[in-house]
Amino acid sequence: MKLEAEGVKTYFDKVPKEWDALYSHENKLRYAVNKWLRKGLFERYRLTFEYCGDLTGNKVLDIGCGTGRFSIECAKRGAKLVVGIDFAPSMVGFSQRMAEQMGLSDKCKFIQGDFLTHEFDGTFDVVLALGFFDYIKNPAPLFKKIGQMSPRRFLASFPKFTYIWGIQRHIRYYWIKKCPIYHYTAEQVKSLCKDAGFTNFEILQSRRGLFCVGGCD
Repeated sequence: MKLEAEGVKTYFDKVPKEWDALYSHENKLRYAVNKWLRKGLFERYRLTFEYCGDLTGNKVLDIGCGTGRFSIECAKRGAKLVVGIDFAPSMVGFSQRMAEQMGLSDKCKFIQGDFLTHEFDGTFDVVLALGFFDYIKNPAPLFKKIGQMSPRRFLASFPKFTYIWGIQRHIRYYWIKKCPIYHYTAEQVKSLCKDAGFTNFEILQSRRGLFCVGGCD
């Protein structure tokens, strides 16, 4: 397990600019190309802000925040505090610089660390875990900790296996980049939500996987 986690960390620590380019609006041509080629990513982005509701005055936790695009968008939409956590140091550094450039460093705090072992101050209204569970072999302890936070809204994405897409990702990430990838079924995600104590949840079928909308309302 430790070796697999190190593989994920090593991979993401090398690619903040490459990863951020998938969402970046600054280069309009590249953004248009990515939006066409990577429709699953943009569907995930749309679903997140469609289902998270009004963020005005909310505290948001972004688990596996990457380059901070979702965190920063939450701050733009009125969240009073957004905490992003990622175990890749270069991703956290990139997120901090992005927030500073956009004048949102007072609302965004980025932490380099392990979500499962980090002790957070206070509670959160919204918890995001987008593109995070792709790299998690045993999600149950993470779900349990998220459930204990009792967020009003929990939004997470999960890859599902298809022969063409799943095999291609396995070769590209696990064999070539030494970064493990895991897949989920709707029943598995439902079970995780129930065990975590979510009082309501819905599993949506998205273009490349599953999208969970849950909470403790």
